[in-house]
Amino acid sequence: MNYLRISATVLISVAPLVAHAQLNQLLGVIHSVQNAVSQPARGQSQQSGQDSMQDDQRLVAQAQADQTARQRQAQQQEKDQQDAFRAAQAQKAAIARQRAQQMEAADDAADVAKYKASQQRDQQQAQQQLNAAQKIAAICPDLNNPKYNRAEQLIRCRNKGMSEEQEMTYVGGFPLLAQAYLSSMVQDVYEDDITDPRRGKAIGDYYLACAQRGTPCARPKW
Repeated sequence: MNYLRISATVLISVAPLVAHAQLNQLLGVIHSVQNAVSQPARGQSQQSGQDSMQDDQRLVAQAQADQTARQRQAQQQEKDQQDAFRAAQAQKAAIARQRAQQMEAADDAADVAKYKASQQRDQQQAQQQLNAAQKIAAICPDLNNPKYNRAEQLIRCRNKGMSEEQEMTYVGGFPLLAQAYLSSMVQDVYEDDITDPRRGKAIGDYYLACAQRGTPCARPKW
């Protein structure tokens, strides 16, 4: 009987302790479960945040790449336009140079043709004058007589009836430089009415000295 009371007392005193231990154990299990449940959620949230940041970085990188590509494309287009402009300008300059060369060549060819034509006319004229001078010399052989100087030749042929015009035609057969001095002799002979062949030496020496100096002669009164 006493034994039963003691057992009942022990059981009554032990029961709360067992219940409290079981409750603590249960609370620990629940906390463990909560931790287990909450940890994947936090990990998933962190992973989602990282994925979002990576997506943003990829978008920024793609935007920068697109912008760089557009800038390169614009720069290439500008370079192509500049190259095309320079090529067009170079082509225009080449065409202008070619036309200038063609015009210059045409002008040169025309000048050469004019020069040749002028030379041919001068040669023909010189030949005609020489032929006319030879005909005049045949009329008065004294014009070619080496015993007399030029002025004396002109005086002697004048005395034989040769006109001033005929003697001027004779002078036209000489070179241009000599023609100037010989023409002055003819004018002196006819204008001063010189008929004495002996005066021819003074006239000839005077104009010969001018010719040797290469200076024009003032016409004296003979």
